[in-house]
Amino acid sequence: MKGDYWDPLPSERTYYRSPHDNQRAYLVRRDGKDMLRLDRPMEEILHTLTDAWKPDRQTYPVNAQQIAYVAYVADQALCKALGKSAGKGEWLSLREKERIEWMDDGPNDGSVRDDLYDAIMGTLKGLNDG
Repeated sequence: MKGDYWDPLPSERTYYRSPHDNQRAYLVRRDGKDMLRLDRPMEEILHTLTDAWKPDRQTYPVNAQQIAYVAYVADQALCKALGKSAGKGEWLSLREKERIEWMDDGPNDGSVRDDLYDAIMGTLKGLNDG
């Protein structure tokens, strides 16, 4: 029995995909019920497990949000090293729209920051499903 509250280790997760928006989630237990938690680091967004969610047969070590987070933290470190403003603060303090824009475009300022973003995203993209 898993108990009332359970989160599996990353290596033990059972993943599902939403047919509506293709989001990935994994099985957890909350208040004694099986639920799906979106596969987003440090965010707990839960959905009810329904037949609409299909098992995800493809598994990857990291997701696109995690790769974007690595690029964001690296960008902040680069800005600090160059004596420039690091921008908008911590990753989780950004609005979801800002995080999505960062994932799609990076800093997009025509500087070495873009090169760093491209290098990280290009190198790590093979570790995820996107």
